[in-house]
Amino acid sequence: MTEKEKLAEKIYEVLADLLNRKSNIAILDSIRGEYGVLNCLCDNEEGASAGELCKRLHVVPGRMADILKKLEEKQLIVREKDPEDRRVVRTRLTDKGRQASAERRTAIRAEYKGLFDILGESEVRELIRLLKIVLAYYPEETGI
Repeated sequence: MTEKEKLAEKIYEVLADLLNRKSNIAILDSIRGEYGVLNCLCDNEEGASAGELCKRLHVVPGRMADILKKLEEKQLIVREKDPEDRRVVRTRLTDKGRQASAERRTAIRAEYKGLFDILGESEVRELIRLLKIVLAYYPEETGI
């Protein structure tokens, strides 16, 4: 086995270990779940349709319907017909939803503070730079 082949296997092992940790599975569920929707809507005053949210979060429509139903039951979102196209339902944050999103963002910042403590700011910036290169290497697939 060549050195590059060994490195390729090591990258796979490290990424698998990272992604399969319980805490990271919870993060992925959060990103593609209720918090993901709240986060998408947080900076979007006009709201978003369920289809737009599905594309942005890479979630199938049935799962999105469940997420939106739960958020609506918790009074974190409202769904209203789009005034320009009555066929489209726009989802917007309520004040309670905006507060829940802000609280989650604060918790995420605290969660990653430990990474700064271990690596330092310059290495965190380097990690972000490298991860962006990795993301560019694996372009997003079109369609769901």
